[in-house]
Amino acid sequence: MSTTAAVMEIHELHGAAETAAATRSRLYALLGLVFGFPDEELFADVRDGTLAQAAGELCRALPYALDGAGALQLGTDTTSYADFASEYIRLFDVGTAGPPCPLYGGVYGGDRMKVMEDATRFYNFFGLRTAPELRELPDHITTELEFLHYLTFRETEARQQEGDVGSLLRAERDFLARHLRKWVPKMAGRVSKQQTCAFFAALVDFAARFVIADHAHAAASAASL
Repeated sequence: MSTTAAVMEIHELHGAAETAAATRSRLYALLGLVFGFPDEELFADVRDGTLAQAAGELCRALPYALDGAGALQLGTDTTSYADFASEYIRLFDVGTAGPPCPLYGGVYGGDRMKVMEDATRFYNFFGLRTAPELRELPDHITTELEFLHYLTFRETEARQQEGDVGSLLRAERDFLARHLRKWVPKMAGRVSKQQTCAFFAALVDFAARFVIADHAHAAASAASL
């Protein structure tokens, strides 16, 4: 997706509301990176606990309880980068009839074309486009997570500048309800039935619980304005 940066950062946070929005934005950005095809740097961060530590620190700063970050590291069932990358491909990327747990929301029920069109309308409303050179599809989990990273980043800015927070919270609520909140828990159900690397099972479970909790937070925050 075309935004000002792959991961946007805000500094000089003041107050609980700004900190909450910025923390949510950072966690969306982190998950967006982790759900991409793993490189050796990510594998090293998973193996040595760096990822679990970073996710845990963000969870402690969220405006609601979210656990499970400690499981975002390798168990004894994966010993090499090659094994790690191969399992990502098997689980999420390939298969005779498609992968067992695809990373595309439109696969999990309904008309996929309509799902992609709906997601694209959200992106376009905020002046965003998927990047053709990266072959991004609008219903891929990394695209959707990056969009929520962007919305929560904008929410943080709006809170700092006393801008229109309500419209951003409603966009977060509606996009989560119609996309990530709707299908990531279904993907978690599929992953739970797979004999797979403990890290990937923990990652999808963590993401599912995050989008459920964050949707509830966005909905409650929007209703309170």
